[in-house]
Amino acid sequence: MSFFGKVDFQKLTYTERTIYTYLKDNVEKIPYLHVRDIALQAHVGSSSVMRLIHKIGYDSYTDFKADVTRKVKLEKEKPTSPTSFSLDIFPADVNQQLEELARLILESDNVIFTGVGSSGLICDYAARRLAGVGINTFSFSDVTYPISSKLRNTTNNLVIALSISGETNEIVEVLSSLRTNKDVQIMSITPKRHSTIAELSDSVISYRIIERRVATHFDLTSQLPTVYLTEQLADLVYEMSH
Repeated sequence: MSFFGKVDFQKLTYTERTIYTYLKDNVEKIPYLHVRDIALQAHVGSSSVMRLIHKIGYDSYTDFKADVTRKVKLEKEKPTSPTSFSLDIFPADVNQQLEELARLILESDNVIFTGVGSSGLICDYAARRLAGVGINTFSFSDVTYPISSKLRNTTNNLVIALSISGETNEIVEVLSSLRTNKDVQIMSITPKRHSTIAELSDSVISYRIIERRVATHFDLTSQLPTVYLTEQLADLVYEMSH
């Protein structure tokens, strides 16, 4: 999740990325920090900190700190609830969507799952299940890997992105780099139908879920819906291919 909004990492300098990483890892400290504190801890200059603050959309550090303080407070006030799962969280036509995706998988030469964090672990699981029913597939969670180069001389590729937030910067960058490749079709599974990742996809399977986070960045949101969808998908692929 990007706590400070959408950030185009390709437009950030090395120093700005360093500052951003420090801010992301220390969100709950920000309400008590001055610009010079951030500069000191990130080993950069105060002017560099301010350039990043302006680049991510704030007019001043005061505005930035006030907004982060508000968001941190809201995160702490969110009620927690036990993990629950019901088929009611899926759209009425989810079975039809899964069948269409299963056909697309069977028609594709390469199926690539991509995601980071807990979604990356589900990618590994989904790829393993599909490989078990005879699909040429692999999981791609190392977003620094030059996936565009790997797919350069291939055709009929299907990329399936998994993301709870729908705004994971690393996955947005990957999908953006693949979007212009006519030999790649992009599909995503995310609760956020109107997110950046969904907009970069040719089709989306969505669902409703309550996001649960600890200390802002530690995601405890249930992955049961995604596991269910990927298991159903593997079963459908198997049934259609036999």
